Amino acid sequence: MSWNYIKTIPAWIMMTSAAYAVSPMASSDDTEDMLIIKALLSEEAGKLSQSKTLYEVLYRVTGKKEYLIQAAKDTLIQKGDPTEAINRLVEWVTAHPQERDVALYRMLVALYIQQGSLVDAENVADAYLSVDAPIEDQMAVASLKLELGKPKEAADLLRNAYQKKENEKILLQLSDILEKNLHAPDKAVMLLDTHIKQHEAASIGIYFKLIELYAKEKNLKKVEELYKKLYQKDSQKYFLQKIIEISLYRNDVDGIISFLEKNPGNEEILFSFYKEKKRYKKAIATAQKLYKTTQNAKWLAEEGMLVYEQAKQSRAINPSALKKMRELLEEALRKGLKDALYLNYYGYTLIDHDLDIDRGIALVKKALEQDPVNTYYLDSLAWGLYKKGMCAKAYTMMKRVVAKEGLGEEEIKMHWDLLRKCYLK
Repeated sequence: MSWNYIKTIPAWIMMTSAAYAVSPMASSDDTEDMLIIKALLSEEAGKLSQSKTLYEVLYRVTGKKEYLIQAAKDTLIQKGDPTEAINRLVEWVTAHPQERDVALYRMLVALYIQQGSLVDAENVADAYLSVDAPIEDQMAVASLKLELGKPKEAADLLRNAYQKKENEKILLQLSDILEKNLHAPDKAVMLLDTHIKQHEAASIGIYFKLIELYAKEKNLKKVEELYKKLYQKDSQKYFLQKIIEISLYRNDVDGIISFLEKNPGNEEILFSFYKEKKRYKKAIATAQKLYKTTQNAKWLAEEGMLVYEQAKQSRAINPSALKKMRELLEEALRKGLKDALYLNYYGYTLIDHDLDIDRGIALVKKALEQDPVNTYYLDSLAWGLYKKGMCAKAYTMMKRVVAKEGLGEEEIKMHWDLLRKCYLK
């Protein structure tokens, strides 16, 4: 917690002390009422010097500490010399040793800080604001101790406060001090982890702080576990994205699949990982489910491609698999599928298996209309032209493919060798 936190004290002082100024007065003294109205109007108009003077008059007339606090508040907001306001508050405290009004001591601490008297501020804070005070006060006292170079005292104060109320604001501040000031991130991790285990409703802020600490330790497995817990609490896409990113970094695709299977609702992502791992049976079932849900022809095409890829695993492709593949892709085309990827895939398959070379070439040409420089589409067309005996045309086209892709891919090399022999005959 930085010095900026301490400087926010006037904001909450203003809220609590304002309550005194507007509360009903027991006295029916009209002079007091008029002074209050004038002071409030002066504050509203931004004339803090005037309102401070009016509150001082009210204090001298009535002896009520509420006016003393209001006058001190205006001094604080003005950022003037706080000495006089401090002296008045100290006089009050000395004269009223049993006084336990938090607002009064909060104001005195803030004035000491403004004066630069941090040790005096600490003494008052230790006596009146470090135990059984509102959470914000205890956090402010801890920040003050940090400014005085006493991180252990700050941590002890916050630890005691957390043990009483298990407040998350206190826990986060304590974790920061343990990590950054006392260089004990392991203790911060233990506190945060225990809090999450014991509190089902732990906030995202607690999770993120623990994630930050585990990430610094490069403990990605723990980071992933925390994002999974967050996703189960609130299925945000961001959490799922982080789970996938970390799992991929850890090369744990099986782990992603297992998680997605247990957490329905992301079938398209699950489908892509089924394909990657060549789990064709599950991928086909998912494509069928997605088509039934969306009526998107893309999923018919995906199913057709998977039927074919599954069949390719055997030495000879089953004719029934080719038939099924054609039925699915033709239906997808009838339902308006125009994606170049599927047009090329289907066209090339028709060409390569001599099922319908002319139709295959026509489909590949449609794909090239969408992406004229795609070397894989050009390779498909060259292969179709070769099958039609147009060696010169196919060779010229294949040169463009090889110039860009080289001969690293087995299929391109095979096509090139055959086309070149055909051309050179």
